[in-house]
Amino acid sequence: MMPFWALFKRDVLVAWRRKANVYQPLVFQLLIVTMFPLGLGAGAATLTKIAPAVVWILALLSTLITLENIFKDDYEDGSLAVYALSGMNLPLAVISKAAAHWCTTGIPVILFAPVIGMLLHLPTHAYAVLLLSLTIATPIFSLLGTVGSALIMNIKSGGMLLSVLIMPLLAPVLIFGAGAVLETALSNSASTHLMLLSGSLVLCLTLAPLAAAAAIKINLE
Repeated sequence: MMPFWALFKRDVLVAWRRKANVYQPLVFQLLIVTMFPLGLGAGAATLTKIAPAVVWILALLSTLITLENIFKDDYEDGSLAVYALSGMNLPLAVISKAAAHWCTTGIPVILFAPVIGMLLHLPTHAYAVLLLSLTIATPIFSLLGTVGSALIMNIKSGGMLLSVLIMPLLAPVLIFGAGAVLETALSNSASTHLMLLSGSLVLCLTLAPLAAAAAIKINLE
């Protein structure tokens, strides 16, 4: 596990030194959410209806813009080749990269979500489920992001291609997550949606590192 923690610590430190990588998703969310009252009117009733979907879409999109560089920098400076040649367990390295990405991108998105919900007049009793659903789902974003990033890491400006590749995989997560918040906002049970999200997380944790590791090997050959 020493290589795992060393890689994790390195990625977290690099991300925090490049503070724009941490602030950019939050600024993106704030800029977009201020457009909704201007476009739809500032009526609380209107904003409340769309709040669950908007919060989740913003969380997804703000994470999506950070996924391209999960492996690109390591590929360009030769670090990935060193990992492979040194006999490092690549699936474990993928999990480490995903964990570091989640810590520097997913956690700020989770903590910022109540601010977005407040701006959109999300019912206060839905905040707990909002935070819980995002806590389950944001690791899925990072895990699936490693697969997309590994596939396009040797392509210059491959961000659009990455979006096309993983958006179909992220769509069910968006549906389950927004559905959980919406059901709670309507005073219904969100347990089914949360269980589906949890199952998706287990599935991604099992398969995504293997798929990303295979993509890395193919790109390094």
